[in-house]
Amino acid sequence: MKMTHREFLVWLSGLGSLGLLGGLVKHKMLPAPALEPEKPFELPQFAVRVKHAVNGVLFGIDRARKIVTAHAEVDGRLLWESHGESKFIIPGAAFPIDLSPEGELWVANVGRKHLEQLDLKTGKFIASWRPLEEFGGCCNPVRFAALSGGRFVTMEKGMRRACIYQPSGTLEQVVTEELSDSEFNYFLVRHEGKIHLYDTGAKKHWEVL
Repeated sequence: MKMTHREFLVWLSGLGSLGLLGGLVKHKMLPAPALEPEKPFELPQFAVRVKHAVNGVLFGIDRARKIVTAHAEVDGRLLWESHGESKFIIPGAAFPIDLSPEGELWVANVGRKHLEQLDLKTGKFIASWRPLEEFGGCCNPVRFAALSGGRFVTMEKGMRRACIYQPSGTLEQVVTEELSDSEFNYFLVRHEGKIHLYDTGAKKHWEVL
């Protein structure tokens, strides 16, 4: 049967529609690509096995008694106990300590919103440090590290931020203002010359020199 030019174009159009439909059907029959499961955010071992020790002395805290302690690493013998300048006010779980690169022992008196330096040999109070603009909330910083030259890096709940401060207390840098809600997600540790900040709730990691 002879087709007119218009009938021929309609026929071609029909074939094209069938081909497209067949392609769609064939595409729908293909299996969906497998999605890889999301990898859990895991802390490295150096972040979960932290100890503060120098010259055979291990420094720690007794949260129940709100004191800082020093024990001989070799036999666990108690060397001293310290209540800080007057006493440590610890309303919650946070009671962090750190040793600076220069070998200074610092402790966060979170209820008083400042850091206290203690003598390594006796535990006696030496000095305190606080930022020029006072930490917010009821008790901060919940995590901190003493940097070289008298600087500090802190992690704060409530404000939900991490900051670097100069020795004078001047704010040097805001590392992040997007920490997750819970302080139990925060980890701040020293490793191989760097300070590592982790927020397992936000699944984020920062490094500070």
